[in-house]
Amino acid sequence: MQQKSMIRNAIYNVLYTGINLLFPLITMPYVSRVLGASNLGQVDFTKSIVNWFLLLASFGVTTYGVREIARNREDRDKRSQVFIELMTINGFLSLAMTVVYILLVLNLPSTSVNSTLLLIFALNIILNMFNIDWFYQGLEEYSFITIRNAIIKLLSLLSIFLLIREQDHYILYGLIIVLGTTLNSVLNFIHSRKFVTFKLREFAPFRHLKKLSIFFTISIVISIYINLDRTLLGFIVGPTAVAFMTRGKTIIDAATLFSTSISNVAMPRASHYIKTDIAKFNNLLSIVPNFILWITIPITFGVFILSYDIMYILGGEEFIQATNLLKVLSMTIILSPLSTYMNYQVLVPTGNEGYALRTSIFASITSLILNLLLIPSIGVIGAGISLVLAEIVVFVTRYITIRRTLGYNRLNFINRSTISYLIVSIFMGIIILSIRTFINDLYVSFIVVSIVGAIVYFLTLILIKEQVTTLVISKVANKIPFVKI
Repeated sequence: MQQKSMIRNAIYNVLYTGINLLFPLITMPYVSRVLGASNLGQVDFTKSIVNWFLLLASFGVTTYGVREIARNREDRDKRSQVFIELMTINGFLSLAMTVVYILLVLNLPSTSVNSTLLLIFALNIILNMFNIDWFYQGLEEYSFITIRNAIIKLLSLLSIFLLIREQDHYILYGLIIVLGTTLNSVLNFIHSRKFVTFKLREFAPFRHLKKLSIFFTISIVISIYINLDRTLLGFIVGPTAVAFMTRGKTIIDAATLFSTSISNVAMPRASHYIKTDIAKFNNLLSIVPNFILWITIPITFGVFILSYDIMYILGGEEFIQATNLLKVLSMTIILSPLSTYMNYQVLVPTGNEGYALRTSIFASITSLILNLLLIPSIGVIGAGISLVLAEIVVFVTRYITIRRTLGYNRLNFINRSTISYLIVSIFMGIIILSIRTFINDLYVSFIVVSIVGAIVYFLTLILIKEQVTTLVISKVANKIPFVKI
């Protein structure tokens, strides 16, 4: 197959991730006001339950499949064999998990669970066998999955605005979400015939089970660490708390998108340098975190200060109750991208996946214990605190592992630049708080302070000639001939 441009793939990958995050941000203000937190929470709670069955049905194929297809993409027969073997495993487990789901989940002793929604979302499990984004990622067919995803998201968006009109339309809202996912999967499978020959000389799906079990274990550990809180909130507190947590996490995910993209772009370069030029690898260790903090520190301040405005704009008056939750979650805007960076740009490229798994296990255990202790006593705030403390655990353990155990002392998050970001962000926060006192209209205030805050932050860094800011400006200027510095 023809080699794809890495830059082109990176652009499509960012667009793909951005569309998935932008979709809920666009629909959130509308569906939150129409459906209400309780009804919306029922949909979110059902999704959180179904996600565990999807995890079991996938059995690590979504990550393992990318690697195996990439390794065999130049040989149509070999990639066809891998594809069919993995689809067979995925298909069998999807059917099995659907049966288990119907037998067990529909009998859950909880008033929070809506049986109609549970039945509708069962489609996601049974059709999970056709969810083969991993196949296209392995082939580097990012353009197809991005364009396809954008079209289906647009159709879903139109359906939501046209059909969701009353509070009791939350069942229909769940159906639209499910149909969008299943349509994606079906189109995936139909299009795969262009790249796969459905005739095999050999068929040995069991040869993948050992490797799949490793990837599956990692997936389970990460899911406990990231997603368990919403399931526990649904059973212990109720659907409204799930809606608050889901909205808060959606905002945080959107806030960290750009910084995570920077981290992802650095991964192949780190993997190359660790084998060819250790000096450049060490230099990368000291530079990339500055770029991440350059973005995440001011965003953290902004989200914390404007948490009331954000929750009201995206959810309406009912979601104002989640203001303090968003303030708590805002702490992860800094921690999560740095932890991701240490995992995928340091531990994985250097062949230390075992350490990466151990640190994730520590975080998962911390998350599980704290959620069980705090959710019954302080509800959704307890879930938020648990997530922040789990992020701190994984951040600290990875940092100590990299510096002390592996000896990469160039990794350092506290330097002249990061101190500048912190001081300038505090100054920006003071300006934002001052402006808010003079503008009564919440929407106008939010727009004005967001723009002014960004200008104050970057202009101040330019004036003090901060290193990363100067570098970014010079790079932009070099791309635009008529810009002179």
